[in-house]
Amino acid sequence: MEITVKAGTRTYPVVIEHGLLGRLASAIAPYAECRKTAVVTDDNVAPLWLDKLLAALPAGTAVYTLPHGEKSKNWETAGKIVEWLAQNRLTRTDVVIAFGGGVVGDITGFAASVYMRGIDYVQVPTTLLAGIDSSVGGKTAVDLTAGKNLAGRIYPPAAVLFDPDTLSTLPPAEWKCGIGEAVKYAVLAGGEIFDIMEGDIREKGNLEKLVALCVDYKRKIVEADENEAGARRLLNLGHTVGHAIESESGLGFPHGVCVAMGIAVIARACIRNGLLGKQDYLRIMGLLQKYGFPECPYSVRAMLPRLAHDKKITDGTLKAVVIRGIGNCEIKEMSLAETEGFLV
Repeated sequence: MEITVKAGTRTYPVVIEHGLLGRLASAIAPYAECRKTAVVTDDNVAPLWLDKLLAALPAGTAVYTLPHGEKSKNWETAGKIVEWLAQNRLTRTDVVIAFGGGVVGDITGFAASVYMRGIDYVQVPTTLLAGIDSSVGGKTAVDLTAGKNLAGRIYPPAAVLFDPDTLSTLPPAEWKCGIGEAVKYAVLAGGEIFDIMEGDIREKGNLEKLVALCVDYKRKIVEADENEAGARRLLNLGHTVGHAIESESGLGFPHGVCVAMGIAVIARACIRNGLLGKQDYLRIMGLLQKYGFPECPYSVRAMLPRLAHDKKITDGTLKAVVIRGIGNCEIKEMSLAETEGFLV
């Protein structure tokens, strides 16, 4: 299956296909004219899938393996990747492959965007979260001490090539991260995505359909608003509070779990403030409970200093995503004082 993203700065394909990893060189060829390839991955993915990937690429492909996890997504690691690209003499006609989950995709895309003022990169996601969300849309970033994703660029990949076979080795914790992002799409889009999530997503064909539906929903948003000036802000559902939870926990909770906890906080605030009806509220909370997401362990007041550093704040105003119903979300502008009153 192939979905074409026609973003303002670049048109690129998202290919979802079993067995794609075994023919990666030929899959990349139509989208990135390259003389040399290099791979960035992490120490979780490398032992499981790197040999298969390299068997499909030209001999001598260079590999950079970083420690897994959000703590690697920083200036220091990004700088090391850029230096490594230079040491391996990649040029603007070459391509770097981001082979892993969201952290690998974010930091590889960022490094590619600044090396030689931009070289091609291809996203090859290996997690559900990356496959349905972070690999699509061109957001690249590193984290700062002040907060998550505060330094980055919108720099679309040459292609996204997703082989769902890689999900067969996904640990339960990483699987849950992807489900957290899938819940976000279920609430935003409603319809078939929500129905699949309420059913058995592991039933034959359902997982691939879920991935395609989430990607296609994001495609429409990105095509309308690549630079996040309007509609793309809807994709931050659960993320404003979720990022605050991540920071408050010292990155102790995985990203997708924090997003799910953030959605629960927002849903409760929306029903309490008369925006969300009881039936849809119960379906949303039921979905979160079905997949075993924990309650947010922090009070909103404790997280307010984190919310104050959110990158979506302009002139003291936060652009929060609120839920009026399943498939009916909107952006609401609130001051920090209003945000506290709304959430508490």
